[in-house]
Amino acid sequence: MQKKLDLSTNVQFLHGVGPVRARSLSRLGINCVDDLLMHFPRTWLDRSSATPISELVVDSNATVCGEVLTSGGRSGRGRKSIQSVTIGDRGGVLTCTWFGQPYITKQLQTGMKILVSGKVQLHNSRPQFVHPDFEVLTSESTKLHSGRLVPVYPLTSGIGQHWLRGLTYRTLEQFSNEITEFLPGSLLRKHKLQNRRAALQNMHFPEDEASRTEAQKRFIYEEIAMIQALMGLRKSGHTTNSGIKLHKPGDLTTRLVNGLPFQLTSAQRKVLGDILRDMRTGLPMHRLLQGDVGSGKTLVALLAALFVIEQGWQATIMAPTEVLARQHGESILKLIEPLGISMEVLTGSTPSAQRRKITASAGNGEIDLLVGTHALLGDDVCLPNLGLAVVDEQHRFGVIQRGNASKVESSTPHVLVMSATPIPRSLSLTLYGDLDLSLIDELPPGRKPVQTDLIQPAQLDSMHGLVCNRVKNGQQAYVIYPVIEETEGQDIKSATEEFEKLSQGVFSDFNVALLHGRIKGSDKAEIMSRFAAGEIDILIATTVIEVGVDVANSTTMVIHHPERFGLAQLHQLRGRVGRGELQSWCHLVLDKWVAPESFERIRFFASTNDGFKLAEEDLRRRGPGDIMGVRQHGLPTFSVANPIRDAELVKLCSQDIKELLDADPRLSSEYNRAFKNRIESSFKQLFIHSAG
Repeated sequence: MQKKLDLSTNVQFLHGVGPVRARSLSRLGINCVDDLLMHFPRTWLDRSSATPISELVVDSNATVCGEVLTSGGRSGRGRKSIQSVTIGDRGGVLTCTWFGQPYITKQLQTGMKILVSGKVQLHNSRPQFVHPDFEVLTSESTKLHSGRLVPVYPLTSGIGQHWLRGLTYRTLEQFSNEITEFLPGSLLRKHKLQNRRAALQNMHFPEDEASRTEAQKRFIYEEIAMIQALMGLRKSGHTTNSGIKLHKPGDLTTRLVNGLPFQLTSAQRKVLGDILRDMRTGLPMHRLLQGDVGSGKTLVALLAALFVIEQGWQATIMAPTEVLARQHGESILKLIEPLGISMEVLTGSTPSAQRRKITASAGNGEIDLLVGTHALLGDDVCLPNLGLAVVDEQHRFGVIQRGNASKVESSTPHVLVMSATPIPRSLSLTLYGDLDLSLIDELPPGRKPVQTDLIQPAQLDSMHGLVCNRVKNGQQAYVIYPVIEETEGQDIKSATEEFEKLSQGVFSDFNVALLHGRIKGSDKAEIMSRFAAGEIDILIATTVIEVGVDVANSTTMVIHHPERFGLAQLHQLRGRVGRGELQSWCHLVLDKWVAPESFERIRFFASTNDGFKLAEEDLRRRGPGDIMGVRQHGLPTFSVANPIRDAELVKLCSQDIKELLDADPRLSSEYNRAFKNRIESSFKQLFIHSAG
C-alpha cells in the first residue's frame, strides 16, 4: 500500500520533480513539501492590469500585453549575442532585448501573445525593456502568470521561475487539507492574524495587495514568535537545573580591585553587581554582557572568575581566535600573578605534550583559570569543579557552542557570554532571549573619540606623512587590507604585497611587521607580543586583529578598501585604537571607484562612533538573514522578519511569548502542544539544549 503524501514528503515524489530537480531544489533549502510552501517570493509583479504601449512612461515599471511581431538574434560586442523581440498592441510597438540568451528567440515565436514586465527605457526614440520577465499566454498562464500579483521566487541553477511557480501552485492545491494551524488561537485573535492555510495562499498567489500584506504580517509574527519561544524554552531549561550557589565576595576580588591603577566605571560596577547576584541564587546564570570596544568587559569577566575561584571552583574564558586567547592570557596573568592564581592557556596550536599536561592538571583541579579557544570544548578537557564559563565575542561561536561551553560533570556552571558587537534591542529580544542582558554603556574616563576620515587616492601620500610623524613621536599604527594575497581578476591591494612595498618604501625607517591568518599560531602570538611591547612600530595585517587586540599606544588605524568590510567589522577594527588617553585616528582609504551605495555606507560609518547606530544600520542594509554571520554560527535565521523594520511587532510578540511561557513554561498543555512541536521540528539542533 502506497504511503499517503504529507508535508514531510520529499519533493522528488511530487509530480514533475524527480531526483535531478530535487537536488537543485535542495540548494534552495527545499527538501520536503513544507519547505516548498515556506519558500516565499522575494517580490511580486503587479500584472493585475496591462499598460498600453502608447502610455508607457520612461523609468517606470510596467507590464505590457501584446503580440510578437519579430524575433531574432545577432552578434554583439565580444562573445555575447543579442536577442531582440518586438511586440505590438493597438497603440504602438515595444522592443525587448536580452544579452547572451539565445533560447529566448526559440521560445518567443511570431504571432504568440505574451505578457512582458520591465523598466521602461528609450532606444532610438522607441520604448524598450532590457531583460524583461515574460510569459507566453495560455489558459494556465492566464491563471498563474498574468492578470494578478505574480510571485517571483529566489532561484538556483536548474530551476526556472515559470516551472517553480507552477509547482508551488499545484502543491498548494494538492496539500491544502494537510496545512494545519499551530499558533495558539489566542495570539491569532489578539493580532487578527490570517490562519496558516489562507496566509500561505496569499503569500504565494494573493488576490490583491491587502491580502499579501496581511499574509506577510502573519509570517513575520510567526517567525519572531517561534524564535522567541525557542529561546524562552532554553531559558526555562536553565532554571530547572541546579546551579552552583556562591556567597559573598572574598579576598581575591577585593585585592584585585584595590590594586588597579584606576577606578571601575559605574557601568562596570552595576554589571558586576548583576553577575554576582545571579551567581548567589542557586540557579545557573546565563547572561549576555554587551559593551562597546574598550569598555572593560574582560576585566568584569575576570572579577567574576575570581569570585568563583576564591570559593573553590574553576573558571574558563573562551575566545574566538588564538591571537585574542593568548592576549587575554598575557593581560590576565599580569593582574592575577600577585594573587597566587594558577592559569593556563590552551589553543589548537598547543603542542600535544603540553596539552596533555594542561588537561591533566585541569582534571585534577590544579588549574584555577583556563583560557583558550574552541580547543576548550575538546573531549579531553574536563574541569570537575567548573563554576563559571565565559564566552568572549559569543556571536562567533553561536548558540550551540555557548551551550557546550558549560558541559561539565559537576552541577551546571554559570555562563557569561560577551559581545563587543552591539546588538539592537529588537534583535536581542529574539536571538538572545535565552540570556539575561547587561550593558556597559560608558568608556573609561579619559578616552577620546576616534576621529574618522575618508582618504581619496590623491591624499594617500599626505596621509602616509601624518602616520610617519605620529610613529616618530613614539606612537604605533595598524594598516589593514581585506585579503592576504592578490587574486587574479580582482583589483584589490593585499597585505603581503603592500607589506613589501611599504616596509621598503615610505615606512622603511620603522620596524614593520606582517600579520595574517595563515601565519602559525605561535608566530602570531610572538608578533602581537612584540607589537604590544612597542618593538614593532607599524603592523600591516588582515582582519586577524579585528577582535580584542588591545595596545594602548596604537593611535592610528588605516583601512584599505573599506567597502569590502561590513559596518560591524569596521567598528571592531576602529576599536583597536583609542584604547589610551592619546587622540586616535581611523583613515578609510577609498578605491579609485566606489559604488554610490558603498560610499554612503562608509560615509555613515565615519559620521558616528555609536556602535548601536552602526549595528542598526548594518541590519537595515544587509537584511536580517545573515546578521553577524548567524548562518555560520548556529543561530536561527530570518526569512520574512526584519527586527529593525518590525521592532514594534517584536516588542508585542516578546510580551505575548512571556505571558504564554509564564502560564505554561514547557508549552506542554494540549493548547500549546502544536506550537511546541513546530518549534522542535524547525530547530532540532537547538531544541535539544532547551527544556525539551
